[in-house]
Parts: sequence; C-alpha cells; structure tokens
Amino acid sequence: MKDLKQIQLEYHQQPLDQNNLKPSPWEQLDFWFSDLEKEEVTYPNAAILSSVDSAGWPSSRTILVKGFSNEGILFFTDYESKKGRDISDNPKVSLTFFWKELDRQVRVQGIAQKISPEESEAYFQSRPLASQISALSSFQSQPVSKEELEDRVKKNSEVYKDVVPCPERWGGYRISFEQVEFWQGRPNRLHDRYLYTKDNGNWNIQRLSP
Repeated sequence: MKDLKQIQLEYHQQPLDQNNLKPSPWEQLDFWFSDLEKEEVTYPNAAILSSVDSAGWPSSRTILVKGFSNEGILFFTDYESKKGRDISDNPKVSLTFFWKELDRQVRVQGIAQKISPEESEAYFQSRPLASQISALSSFQSQPVSKEELEDRVKKNSEVYKDVVPCPERWGGYRISFEQVEFWQGRPNRLHDRYLYTKDNGNWNIQRLSP
C-alpha cells in the first residue's frame, strides 16, 4: 500500500465570519470569485461535477464553469456524453470548487436543466473555430480510435471554414442552487463551514462542525 499519511497540510487563512456572509449563495460565490481575481489561481472556474447513472453509480469529472447568477451555475457539454446521459436519468447533481491558494471549497447541490437552444447556439458561435470543429467531430464518451477522430476533424475543417453549425447534441446546462456549503480552511483543522439551505424562497445559513 502506498502510505500517504506523511503528507500533511496546514491552513493559515483568515476566519470566515458568519456576520460577513452574503445573504444568498450566489452572492457569496460572486464575492469569493472577486477574491480569486486578486490571486494567481490556476483554473479558477474549474469544478468537479458529480452525477449518478440509472444503476446508481456515481461519476465525477472536471468541467469549466462558464457563468453563474441567481438562476444557477452554467456549463456546456455534449448532451449524449456520460454526464449528459446521467443527467437525463437523474438531474440531481453536485458541483465542487476547490481553490488551494485560498484554502477554500464550495459544494453545490442542485438540479441540472438544459438551457435554451438559442443560448447554447450563441455561446457555441462565440468559441474559437477549432473548438467548434472539435465539438462537431467528437461524440463525447463514445469509443473512437485516434485516427478516426483526427479524420473527422480534418474533414470538418475542410467543409466548415467560417461558420460551424452547433450540433443538436451539444449545449448548456444550468445547475440550480438548492444547497450550498462554503468551506474555509483554518489552523488545526478547525475549519469554518457554512451551509445555505432554502426555506420558502429565503436562505438559511447554518454553521457546521469541521
């Protein structure tokens, strides 16, 4: 067995005071993102998305979040991918941000729903041409050889020089805020944890044991 017990981390950040929390999770997330802009954080919009398939097996993968508001957290993918199929079976998902530079973590539980085709099309057309070609050529999560994939990319690159049609199988999801936890690492493992839960349209904030 690989022994990892000797890897020990210590946290030295300032405490997270409940009196300073924003009234809603999306406002608090926005506030923390403003802190990320002041630090050299690698991939600040990277998050771990977890879903569950029809057999009850969980799956997790890293995605890039493209925005958020009071309506939820936005990301894009192939609807026929593993995560897309999972969401079709069970739209309840969780999303985790972790920023080691600030010793912070945010865990979101919510419902993933497809956004409108018009919104997906608009974002797709804003992407670099090479990224559009890749999305058109790759049937995400499906078995493929390297040669077959490269051949599809080459053929589509020859056909589509300027405008690439957004595939019907590609688009965005928005994850609602149903329950959100903000975690701030603190010395001696006495971390600050606050849980936002919905209550008749309002948000309750509760401190949790570390």
